[in-house]
Amino acid sequence: MPKAIVTIKDVDDGLLSQLEYALTFASEEITSYKINKDNLRIEAEVNSEKATPSVTAKIEELVARYQKREFGLPTAVHFQQDRELLSIDAWQGLLERRWVTEVGPGHVILRGPAARLMALIDAKAQSEFGGRFEAQLEIYPSTIRCETLDRCNHFTSFPEHMDFVGHLKQDLAVLNTFSNACRDNKWSPALHDGNMVEPDLAVSPSCCYHCYEGMEGWKLEAPRCITAVLACHRYEGANHATMTRLRAFTMREVVFIGQPRFVIERRAKAEEMIIQWAKDWELACSFETANDMFFTNDYSIKASFQRQQQAKKELLLRIPGEKKSISVFSSNFHAMSFGKAFYITIDGKPATTGCIAWGLERWVYAIFSQFGFDVEKWPLKLREEFERFQPVNNQLL
Repeated sequence: MPKAIVTIKDVDDGLLSQLEYALTFASEEITSYKINKDNLRIEAEVNSEKATPSVTAKIEELVARYQKREFGLPTAVHFQQDRELLSIDAWQGLLERRWVTEVGPGHVILRGPAARLMALIDAKAQSEFGGRFEAQLEIYPSTIRCETLDRCNHFTSFPEHMDFVGHLKQDLAVLNTFSNACRDNKWSPALHDGNMVEPDLAVSPSCCYHCYEGMEGWKLEAPRCITAVLACHRYEGANHATMTRLRAFTMREVVFIGQPRFVIERRAKAEEMIIQWAKDWELACSFETANDMFFTNDYSIKASFQRQQQAKKELLLRIPGEKKSISVFSSNFHAMSFGKAFYITIDGKPATTGCIAWGLERWVYAIFSQFGFDVEKWPLKLREEFERFQPVNNQLL
């Protein structure tokens, strides 16, 4: 099979993982790829010799986004905790026990102890953080208007993530043809060709966007705090593996809306609380500055701004069996971006916003990866909370 080979120049070691993540979106004509770290080059297999030049050019364009710039991407580690861990194949162990079932790339069903643990994590986040900040509960639809995502600048930053929602045309002939074809030959993607309306909705890639669109035009007399949980979607191509990057996942958020001081102080308190949580559960982790993996030509500017301003911080939990860490919690400061976009004001000025977010399935996966499947061998406080916890039906709602 022909290969596109591109040498990597002037890319910091810390950014190679982000570059590797982004490569899955370079071209649909790439069948597989890897970064050879010995000689720093990308080796991508291409489905045809004819496509190789265009694929090579696209990879080169992508590499250019991650090359060193004058702005820099500083990292500040605010907390770190380590411990001896066994190398556990958590994914295989969860599948064998049927505590997790994979029903398609990036789609999983949790049951048994895995479902119980996820409900515990969500309940803890809601009660401790939502309670501490007197957060008001809001319930959101899983889909979101494309217009809202456009106003949030999601399409200009993360176009690769989108799962759009469509439906068949309101036409009797189209509906009959589709139904009859499914009856005769079963469903296939080809049946949608030319029969779908243009999408005006997408499955929401994040929880807090609904908060801002729901407050459009509000003139706040006092700051507010909300909490919500949402089933989100992000398409991540070949990166959908185990439970580290799911296409369909669950996000709990607490959102702060008000004056800058209100948001900054509560965000700082939340960061203290998540570090204490990590200490209590004896998690092997770090809490550090981070950046979103913007899929844009101005990646370095956006990423550098986030890091310079410490606008994004993440709690990273070690996955010893995969020799990497994954983000399970983020703390985000948006300044007045959403206040301006949705005309939310306080004291006559655009409101400042920030949020904290938990990726619930990732927490579950990281805990089993670090401590295994025997609850009796888990750290004391984690085990006590897990055994004491009594989930109820629809706990996450």
